[in-house]
Amino acid sequence: MKLPRTLARGWGGMLTHFTRASHPAAALDNLAAILSAGMIRASSRMIRTKRPVICFFDAPVEHLARVLDPRARRRYEPFGIAVSKPYAFKMGARPVIYLPWQEAAQILPASELWRVVSLDLERRPAVDWTFEREWRMAGDLRLGSRDIVVLVEDWRDADEIYARFDGHPPCAGVLPLKSLFPPRP
Repeated sequence: MKLPRTLARGWGGMLTHFTRASHPAAALDNLAAILSAGMIRASSRMIRTKRPVICFFDAPVEHLARVLDPRARRRYEPFGIAVSKPYAFKMGARPVIYLPWQEAAQILPASELWRVVSLDLERRPAVDWTFEREWRMAGDLRLGSRDIVVLVEDWRDADEIYARFDGHPPCAGVLPLKSLFPPRP
């Protein structure tokens, strides 16, 4: 597997986008649909302003293990795409702004509030998603096969992706995440 240069230099050159199951499709089916379409489609799910965006993580790989904890499977599953950060940036992806919502509404125009992730450290329990190092992009993202790596849970899923695309998935490679994370006690 030949990885994009940014991934070969270290994870810092990639942004990750994860998918999950949706009725009736499994997360792996949704991932295959993204690859078939050659596009990540924007969604307004969990976006306060309802503007369709794509959400990415700029988290180091060791933090992805926390995000993908099996106890949080309703939110994220270990199936996704790692996209070259320079490509995503060129297409309009930017880091989100972490602010208390009321403060953000006072200083940003309403048309830009989709960029905000609420941060409330006075609330109990606190609302703090800063560990995700989220980026967002308004609208859909066309995928170039040289600039993406497919992320799956294990080698069985990697084999399935290769089988679905007759041995040639439209990506630089397929990476099983279990091979990156140490086993949980």
